[in-house]
Amino acid sequence: MKTSTRKVLDKSFDILAYSSLAVMCMAVVLFLLPIVIKGAGAVVFNATIEHEKFLCETLDESPSSSYSERLKASEAARKDLYVLMTDYENPSAEKTLKVTKRLADARAATLASIIAQEPRIRAALAIEDAQLRQEALKKISETVWAPYLSSAKEVSKKAESGIPATIGILNAQKAALPDLIKEEIEKISAAGKLSFGQKSGLRRALTELPQDTLSALTDPLTLQNKAYVTLRGGIRELLGPMNAAAKKNEKLLRNRYGQTRVNLAEDVLEHDILNITIQILDAEGRQISTRVSSLEYFKGTPVEAMILYCRDNFTAMLQPYWTIYLGFFFDEPYDSNIFGGIWPMILGTFYLTAGAMIIAAPLGIIAAIYFAEYAGQSKFIEVLRMCVGTLAGVPSIVFGLFGLAFLINTVKISDNKSVLAGSVTLALLVLPTIIRSCEEALKSVPHSYREAALGLGAGKWRSIMGVILPAALPSMLTGIIISMGRAAGETAPIIFTAATSTGAALAVWEVFTQPTPALPWNIYNMCSEHEMADKVVHVQYGMVLTLLGIVLTLNFAAILIRAKLQKKLKS
Repeated sequence: MKTSTRKVLDKSFDILAYSSLAVMCMAVVLFLLPIVIKGAGAVVFNATIEHEKFLCETLDESPSSSYSERLKASEAARKDLYVLMTDYENPSAEKTLKVTKRLADARAATLASIIAQEPRIRAALAIEDAQLRQEALKKISETVWAPYLSSAKEVSKKAESGIPATIGILNAQKAALPDLIKEEIEKISAAGKLSFGQKSGLRRALTELPQDTLSALTDPLTLQNKAYVTLRGGIRELLGPMNAAAKKNEKLLRNRYGQTRVNLAEDVLEHDILNITIQILDAEGRQISTRVSSLEYFKGTPVEAMILYCRDNFTAMLQPYWTIYLGFFFDEPYDSNIFGGIWPMILGTFYLTAGAMIIAAPLGIIAAIYFAEYAGQSKFIEVLRMCVGTLAGVPSIVFGLFGLAFLINTVKISDNKSVLAGSVTLALLVLPTIIRSCEEALKSVPHSYREAALGLGAGKWRSIMGVILPAALPSMLTGIIISMGRAAGETAPIIFTAATSTGAALAVWEVFTQPTPALPWNIYNMCSEHEMADKVVHVQYGMVLTLLGIVLTLNFAAILIRAKLQKKLKS
């Protein structure tokens, strides 16, 4: 090969190698960057006054210097909204009486006009054809009830006394109509006797129209009231309960506070207040769900003012501030990780990882010494090596099932899930890796070390412990710590043997009998099975970032330890 060609090929390989390294680094950055950014949001975020309320009231933490001032400002801003809601839901007697009197006066005028229509009524009743008679009576009814129904429609549209009160007023009007109409018919009959059939026909004609119209007015009001209940739920989710009494009656912590993060609060404002899901009637009269703009849906009603107030006073009611919440790493979780931190998960991961390595590392080192220094090339040794290799390729879920079936149900290492059972299972999982890495580290020690030790009179065991093992220790520790990182990140083995979705941090003496939360399992659980997964995204990413930090720290520790030991051996 020509020298020029060789140089071109060498440069090409160099370029290819550096390009591959650059692509790999970019891939790592693209993979880690979203996790780092979103995970950091679990600790550094734009909080609302509700977050500090939780810290002070539930965790008994000391308030910040501005807490009292911001709390007063928040309560003052919310007061006007709560007044609007209270007046709407529980209108004053004066307002209700005003609407009731208005309809009562319109109804009285209408009933009085029935007497004025007596000549037309008697003429209609005298028509022999039943259909024509009914049509004539219907026209009289439309003429008589037109002013009253116009007033009822206006009352229904404005709902000045609130939707629930308006529904009650209209239903009361509807219920009183049959008796009042009957009295007016009796007055007409007293002036000139009507037959029972004539009375019945006239009563039916005069009653059907107003009752059907009032029913038609209350049906959409009922749906509108359901829409308001939905809106009120959104406001409650945003701000929490209105007062201390309502707050005290809530059993779930999530219902005692509003949104603790501005991004979640903005999401609630957009999707549960400014836009809501309502029930409407389709062409066939069936109720269907649809999304609407709440401002357009409640336009012209007192509810519109509430929605505008929430939109325009969002900042004043929630008093946002930037905070660094280090308690995310050290606080207990509350209400399915909606509040608080992840300390039990971190501690549980440490217990499981440390337990696994306490069991696996000594066994792995001993097995590696046997394979490297004592085992020959017999078929039995080949079978053992094959078993170790096979064990390294077994799926992790199989280890989990083995731990459940053998360690818990057969050997009964614990009555149920426990940290001990999970640690033993993880130890079995990483044992083949530790054996292989330690064996290769021992074999990499130059043979001259062994000859020198034996030449100085040391026995085989002493030469192994005093010369070979220290020389192989840097590489052995690297393999052990890498295995530790794998144990820390495994999910499947601990599902069946050690992990639980919730629970407090365990004391050391509880690891032999109690299960524990752990980062890998809780990450999976919160992403796939949590009832409010979209509300705890910051917790999910925070857990992932924490787990990555633990694994990367272990690997970085392995590099430092290896470098230090190698430097020590060289010196």
